[in-house]
Amino acid sequence: MRKSLKIKKVKKMIMKRFKLEIELVPATAWFSSLYRLMPPDRWTALKREVYAKEGHKCYICGTSEGPFELHEFWEYDDERHVQKLIGVHHLCRLCHKIKHIGFWCYTEEGRIKLEKEGLTREDLIRHFCQVNNCSYDDFLKHEEEAFDIWERRSKHEWRQDFGEYNKYIKIK
Repeated sequence: MRKSLKIKKVKKMIMKRFKLEIELVPATAWFSSLYRLMPPDRWTALKREVYAKEGHKCYICGTSEGPFELHEFWEYDDERHVQKLIGVHHLCRLCHKIKHIGFWCYTEEGRIKLEKEGLTREDLIRHFCQVNNCSYDDFLKHEEEAFDIWERRSKHEWRQDFGEYNKYIKIK
């Protein structure tokens, strides 16, 4: 089976299994996001727009306990190496940290920031398991699969498709 098909099958399995999942952006696409390409005032306006539309709660776990952070949801075409922005939603700080667990738990900067917030990797895992009604072992398997996909995707350069969000990007 070709690797890209295998990645798609694993990704579909993860998607079906968990409400909250780890999403690791390929290293070759780091720092190229809607957030980084938008003028700050437009990002703030988009955050307000999404907040008003979705209500004062986390898009994934439903908590109304803020603060909330706007997260970009991407879809990957592993054959053509296209990363497509499919939505932006507000997430609570724990769901958002799970999405970016590679930063928060596997970089020195992330671990220091996590500790300053009074959180640990175990807190993130507990949240993941609670939201997904799964075991610690389920989390570990999911994390391993997510990092395997990330490693394969990081070997390629990605073209980005901002779709309906192109209108927000700063023209240079």
